[in-house]
Amino acid sequence: MRANAFGASLAALALTASITSCGTIGEADQGSVKIGFVVPYSGVVAKYGKDADHAWQLATEKYGDTVNGRKLEVAKFDEKCQPAAAVSSVRQALGNGVVALIGPTCSGDVTATMQLAQAQKVPLITQAYAPEITGSGNKFVWRQPASDAVLNANLARYLKDKGHQRVAVAHDTTGFGQAEGQTIVDGLTKAGIPPVVTLTYTVGATDFSGEVQRIKAADVDAVCVMGYDPDPARLAFQMRQLGVDAQLCSNQSVSYTSSLTTAPDAVEGSVFYAPFLAGVDRFAPFVDRWRSAFNEEPDTEGYMYYLSAVTVINAMKNISGEVTGATLNDAIGDLEFDVDGMVTLRFTDTGDPQCPTVMVGTVRDGKPTMLEDDSESC
Repeated sequence: MRANAFGASLAALALTASITSCGTIGEADQGSVKIGFVVPYSGVVAKYGKDADHAWQLATEKYGDTVNGRKLEVAKFDEKCQPAAAVSSVRQALGNGVVALIGPTCSGDVTATMQLAQAQKVPLITQAYAPEITGSGNKFVWRQPASDAVLNANLARYLKDKGHQRVAVAHDTTGFGQAEGQTIVDGLTKAGIPPVVTLTYTVGATDFSGEVQRIKAADVDAVCVMGYDPDPARLAFQMRQLGVDAQLCSNQSVSYTSSLTTAPDAVEGSVFYAPFLAGVDRFAPFVDRWRSAFNEEPDTEGYMYYLSAVTVINAMKNISGEVTGATLNDAIGDLEFDVDGMVTLRFTDTGDPQCPTVMVGTVRDGKPTMLEDDSESC
């Protein structure tokens, strides 16, 4: 276990309390438990909010929305992928008596809010990648995907194995983009091919001509573009327009529908790290359920929200007494649960997944396709 339960005096007080900002469910409220969704329902990645809602629907259809007689209720808050909005939303969620937070999702939003969750002893389950999230010693933070330090190190190794020697790195200036940029630089350097040029761009930009000219002048054989979709696809499109014929590498967002429809020719043949790919056999049952329910292809965010929902539901099943943020946090730390044959939910002492999926993918004939599965056996 990563956190101690409340002391005896506080537990006794909580038995008679109603829902509090510390995430305690009082005796009068044993019929329901609130889960806070702090995810982007608006802003540059507003689609994530819809993904979170869809994921919760599928998880509760399979695992139930009532656990040990307690009805699970969702309270939704919009993080907007903006740290200030995330702080406000997390405070509202904690004030509404949630016993767990699913999200924030954007890395900068997590780092801005995770101390709030820790102070109130409420577990925060994130879908974010920045290494510092689980490197801070916060015992109430749990991450679903491997950090981008792990994923980008594996991608850098793949590029080295394929003979690339001169690599450029471009990343956006969000918290996510900066972490992505730093970890791919670190991975390339460790692999013995430090980038020959590193540059930044503004999320949502439409003109990348200045960045592309710098890349072209560096005479590179690969370009790693790290940021939110569909920006890497836009940059790749302008690379091709301006005569840069280097291998495109990125994170998994380059394979999302938004990227594939923005610049299909430019992202064809790209390589990217992937903690989830819809075409991989072990994910097929989940993918089929998602397609059937929502008439769309699931992406990594939908999958990670699904794992987050399954984590909360099945950790709660292991709590025989009162449900508080602290007891739920302990139960998450003790969790070992096979999710439909896709992955085992088990966490390290730092809150990272002990059994993460680590793949390298490509876009082939307009579809995300796995090249390598480098996941450790669990």
